[in-house]
Amino acid sequence: MHLPNKFAALSLAVTDATLSGDDDLAPTAVAALINAANNPPASIGEIAAVVGLTHSATVRLIDRLETDGLLHRRRRVGREVLVEITPAGRRRADGLQDRRLAVSRDFLAGLSAEEQDFLGRLVDRMLRGHVARGSDRRRLCRMCSRAYCNCCFETDLAAAETTSTDESVTGEEA
Repeated sequence: MHLPNKFAALSLAVTDATLSGDDDLAPTAVAALINAANNPPASIGEIAAVVGLTHSATVRLIDRLETDGLLHRRRRVGREVLVEITPAGRRRADGLQDRRLAVSRDFLAGLSAEEQDFLGRLVDRMLRGHVARGSDRRRLCRMCSRAYCNCCFETDLAAAETTSTDESVTGEEA
């Protein structure tokens, strides 16, 4: 099996394990809920950009999450509608984040501390490259736990790139 295929399989395995047991929420609903928890209040347009849906599809998604008592709308001056997370929604988002991090820790458990550190540097480089090629940082970090997110959303890319070059990963380390 070649590396891109293995990497894609690993990505799906992590995602599948993270979302398992939560059949009532689609991945876009999970992302919307986590985004609302991380960025209160958020406009429907902002949520649409983060989860990758059209405005009308996002309105329907917000309708479902509001019906479930996880989000609620609040009007502001003009036509902009802001969405806020409810206490039940925050508990749900926190539980989803806890499961996401636990699943990731389980996948990393077979690696030594040194291997995890090395993998962390490689992942940092891949994420910075992805953002440098034009990926929307908000979309990339849509399910990140802000307590731990420093991959690209909160970090100045120029400073991170300088650090990356200074601490480059060599082929010998691989």
